[in-house]
Amino acid sequence: MYRYTRWSAFREVGLWLAALPILFPLYLILTVALKPATEPTGSGLEPPAHPTLHNFSGAWGQAGAGTESFAGALMNSLLTTGGTVLLLVLTAAPAGYVIARRGSKLSGLVFGLFSLGMILPFQLAIIPLYDVMVRAGLYGTRIGLILIYTAITLPLAIFLYTGFLRGVPEAYEEAALVDGAKPLRVFVEIVFPQAAPVTGVVTVLCGLLVWNDFFIALVFVGNTNRETLPVAVYSFVGRFSTQWPLVFAAASIALAPVIVLYGFMQRWITRGFASTLHG
Repeated sequence: MYRYTRWSAFREVGLWLAALPILFPLYLILTVALKPATEPTGSGLEPPAHPTLHNFSGAWGQAGAGTESFAGALMNSLLTTGGTVLLLVLTAAPAGYVIARRGSKLSGLVFGLFSLGMILPFQLAIIPLYDVMVRAGLYGTRIGLILIYTAITLPLAIFLYTGFLRGVPEAYEEAALVDGAKPLRVFVEIVFPQAAPVTGVVTVLCGLLVWNDFFIALVFVGNTNRETLPVAVYSFVGRFSTQWPLVFAAASIALAPVIVLYGFMQRWITRGFASTLHG
C-alpha cells in the first residue's frame, strides 16, 4: 500500500521546482495573449487587468500572405507532420532492421553514412536542394515539403531503429523462417510489433522537429497556401510595429496540439523512451 511520507512530499516539491523553467515561459505566453491590445504589454509578468479572448479569435482568422486563415496553417502542419512521420516509419524501420541484422562491412559503412547525416548541417545543401525542387515542380507543394523533412530526419530514425533492433533477440525470427515464413512477413508480423517502443520515440522526436521547424517551411512553402504554423505565427510580426498579444495568442494556438497530444500519450511516450534507452 502506498503511503505519502515526508520523502514523497520532498520529491514532489523538487519536481515542481524542476518544472518551473518549463512552466514559466507558458505563463508568459498566456499572460501576454490574454491582454487587450490597449493594455501595455510590459514585462509579461503582471497578469492582465482585463483578460480577453479576442486575441485568440483574431489570430485564428488571420495568417500569412499565402494562407487564408490560421486554421489552414494548422491543417497544413497536421498533414505535413503526419505524412512525414508515416513515410519516415515506413522507410526507416525496414532500413534499420536490415542494417541491424546484416553484420557485413557494407552494413557498417551504410550505418556510418547515416550517422554522418545527423552531424552535417542540412543548410549546406539548401541551395542545390532548392534548385532541385524547383526543377522537379515540387516547390511550394506539400509533397515536396514532406519529402524534404523525411530526408532530413531519416538518419536519426535509422540510428534509433538500428540501435534498438540490435538488442532484440532473433529467436522468434529464426523460428518463423524455419516454418517457411518469408522475410517480409517476418518483419511485418514479428519484428515491427516488437519495435513499437522505438516507433513511439521516432514519432515523437521527428514529429516535433517537423512541427516546430520554421526555416525549411519558410524557404520552400513561404507565401503559398501550404504555409505551416511557425511561418503563420511569424507573419504576425510586422516590420514597423508588432501586436504582441496577437503574436502570443497565435503561439498559444500552435502549442496547444502538442501539449494535448503529450497529455494523452504521456505514459506511452515514457515507456518508449525507457525501452529505447535500456534496449
